[in-house]
Amino acid sequence: MENKQNSKKQTLIHIALVVGGFVAGSVIWGNGSNIMNSNDSANESVNKKQIELANSINALAQTANQVNKPAGLVLTEQDKELIGKTAAQYLIEHPENLVEAGKRLEANRDGEKTSDVVNTKDVLLETKFTPNYGPDNADVAVIEFFDYMCHFCQQSSPVLEKAIAENKNVRTFFKDFTIFADRTPISGMGAKIGLYIFNKYGQEKYYEFHNKLMSEAGRAMKDRKDYTPANLAALVNGLGYKEILDQQGNFLLTVEMRDQLQNVLDANMMLADKLNYSGTPVFIVMNMKNPQNKTTTIMPGAPDFYRLQQAINKAKGN
Repeated sequence: MENKQNSKKQTLIHIALVVGGFVAGSVIWGNGSNIMNSNDSANESVNKKQIELANSINALAQTANQVNKPAGLVLTEQDKELIGKTAAQYLIEHPENLVEAGKRLEANRDGEKTSDVVNTKDVLLETKFTPNYGPDNADVAVIEFFDYMCHFCQQSSPVLEKAIAENKNVRTFFKDFTIFADRTPISGMGAKIGLYIFNKYGQEKYYEFHNKLMSEAGRAMKDRKDYTPANLAALVNGLGYKEILDQQGNFLLTVEMRDQLQNVLDANMMLADKLNYSGTPVFIVMNMKNPQNKTTTIMPGAPDFYRLQQAINKAKGN
């Protein structure tokens, strides 16, 4: 009888902890969370986190059950009712433990995400197919996953420009993540044109095109106007690139060239999927020469200048 009571007590404790973890997760990742508010796919990301949390909780419950439940232990309806009351009372009496458990779970998840980024540094900092801007011997890398038709990417563009201007020892990597390609042709067209300009004309010309397209597309969106292929053609031709688009916005580049550019975009999509990114923008700031978890920052959404500068200072080791 004593063993059965102890087993039931252990079961009550495990279930209380599981319920507590779920409530803590809801506190941190519930609808009121502002973690992903500035991300275009915020709601989707929050829901994904909640689903992952629920799966983790289920796995924890199953593990606790396997380790601590003696063979033949069956919970009666009375036992289940007692468990529910015990768990509820525990949550009422110890709310601080729930928040702390949630914070630790979030910290563990952040640590895993940062490790994934550091372990993928060679792909993130690749320079042949990734448009980049800044000195070759820079100490800090700022990596942005973006879409030209993403409102928050457009909003963060001047912030990034300012950070680049004020931090001469930073190299910025632009990862086209064309999540709006099925909504507007400008998403994929702008990305391909940027890749083409970078590979043929270099980083200065790319940076000029990138900032101009971000500005024009952002202004059109703010004015509730469509930004069309003809608008894009006017921009590209105005910069002197007559071989890319005709006046109506039709590609003049060969099919083979466009396929090669699309392969780069597909690779970026696969990389983002591996890192579990589903929205734009996502900023990663890391030390280029010795990337470590403790000096790496991941920022979903549009950061203000202060947050971005803090991340740069952290990457420098300051």
